[in-house]
Amino acid sequence: MKTIISSSELLNYIFAAGENYNYSMVTEVDIAIAESRYLLPIVGETLYNKLLSGGYSELMKEYVAPMLGAWTRYIVEPMLAERCGLDHGAEPVDEVRLLRLRSAALSMSHRLSQYLNTKCDSFPEYNPCDNPLNHCSIDGNIVQIY
Repeated sequence: MKTIISSSELLNYIFAAGENYNYSMVTEVDIAIAESRYLLPIVGETLYNKLLSGGYSELMKEYVAPMLGAWTRYIVEPMLAERCGLDHGAEPVDEVRLLRLRSAALSMSHRLSQYLNTKCDSFPEYNPCDNPLNHCSIDGNIVQIY
């Protein structure tokens, strides 16, 4: 399975310094899920394929990788204890922590979207009309039009 970034490259964007995790706790499947659910709708297939082939390294480093890191962390957070080999037992996932991670990931998605919208002349593969964040979002029962 090919993703635009490996788990070892993404590690610095997922975990803070001092957190005791390694790249084996994040699989290519986790990254592929983050890419297909959260990145592909924003950038579109053409720009995604350009990123997949190594294009736009600055965009990748400054905007795409941090966003993928945030969403990947959100995806793997409920499974980290099991992947670390800790006895997680029947403890529920910390919903407040998940909400914070989701909020951070949404912020990173909006950051990428805004950057692409302001620099769309630099990315001919990007079509702002296809980006769902340019239409509207519903956050907490509040409809926001962009």
